[in-house]
Amino acid sequence: MNPGVTPAQAPTRNPVARSLALAVLGVALVGAVIMGAVVFAVLLGLFAVGYLVSLVHAWWRLFRLRRRAVFVDQSPPASPKADYIEGEYAVVEATADVAQRGSGGSA
Repeated sequence: MNPGVTPAQAPTRNPVARSLALAVLGVALVGAVIMGAVVFAVLLGLFAVGYLVSLVHAWWRLFRLRRRAVFVDQSPPASPKADYIEGEYAVVEATADVAQRGSGGSA
């Protein structure tokens, strides 16, 4: 009724073989944990380096911005441009005769 079981498929009853199998399994698990920890440490290191580079870049941009602001504050004031004409204006009464104020009329 029972199919034939080969010795390779049968569980071993030898305590030394079981102990060695458990030891090999334990070493494999410890190795996997160590390799996982190494991979995790490498990734963590890459992220830390990226964060530091980003922090230094932000600091450098802020430093340049402050340096430009100090330079602008220390620069001499720009001379005023002479694009305008100064003068006074007089209010002319609206009741004056408009026809005489043309290009050829006397004012």
